[in-house]
Amino acid sequence: MHTQEVGNNIDMGQLAPCPKLFVVGCPRSGTSWVTSLIARHPNVVAVPRETHVYRLVYEPFLELPKWNWQKRLRSWKGILRRYGLKPLLFGFKPKDIWRGILREHQILNKPDSHGLHGLVGYGDLSLLIKAICVEVPETNRGLVQAEELIAAMFNRFFEQSGKQGQTVLEKTPMHIRYVEQILWRFPEARIIEVVRDGRDVCVSYNALAQQQRWARIGTAGAIRQWKHCVEWGELIRERPGLRNRLHTVRYEALKADPQRSLRQVFQFANLISDEQQIEEIVKAADINQIAKKGEGQYVRSGSVGDWKEQLSEAEIAMCNEVAGEQLARLGY
Repeated sequence: MHTQEVGNNIDMGQLAPCPKLFVVGCPRSGTSWVTSLIARHPNVVAVPRETHVYRLVYEPFLELPKWNWQKRLRSWKGILRRYGLKPLLFGFKPKDIWRGILREHQILNKPDSHGLHGLVGYGDLSLLIKAICVEVPETNRGLVQAEELIAAMFNRFFEQSGKQGQTVLEKTPMHIRYVEQILWRFPEARIIEVVRDGRDVCVSYNALAQQQRWARIGTAGAIRQWKHCVEWGELIRERPGLRNRLHTVRYEALKADPQRSLRQVFQFANLISDEQQIEEIVKAADINQIAKKGEGQYVRSGSVGDWKEQLSEAEIAMCNEVAGEQLARLGY
């Protein structure tokens, strides 16, 4: 476990905000590559793994109190493991959810796993939760406290790992679902959205499914997920108060001219760089230099247009039926 040494108390007022950059988009769209490029900038401190912080902290307060007895019964094993018997029998209260967040930290705290341990150790998380419960009113079903805990974790990470003038970089693809919450809560934050042809996303999922259980959602599941992610991004771009804080990177454009795409990202994120630095970063993060890539690996060859040979006619037709409108709108 990566529990860190901390003091007995945390003063929430001393945790000052820092610039934040979130990389989001449908999984298997190239978010890891984009993150590896940005992370090489000297004024960036990258969170070492996907945190899934909105799913693990915000979503439980949003969803669990709504669960009726039948739904709790269907998920009884997970509830008992994370929350105990009482919420299973009588429903979820905020104190049950806080306990579950701490338990989830313990469950996921492994070197090769995503989770909150990418931001803070267990001791810090426990102290932050105590401070939040004392200093932040329990309003809006606990969602305000959940948002404040997320903010405190990011600031704690920066306090321990960052330096003055650096930007915190975090990549969890499915945070695309929570971009609006992120931008409203963090005025200093900006979003990098990565978009790739949904049919190539399906190919990438199908290849990874050979070794990773979470990727076994099939072509139908992958193209539906891609459609949802594209629509969530479109909603933000329709919001006048938010759209200027979201920058979209087309995977195909990144492949064709990585220097140009990275230059645009750095300009958007207010990260000063010169052409030599950009060229060196692109070379260092070249996908062809990665040792473990290929079929069944997290990082594949990253080809454009694989779907034409890898998907069956039936799968291509299904992609067009499910997401043809979005594919056409994006020029695919």
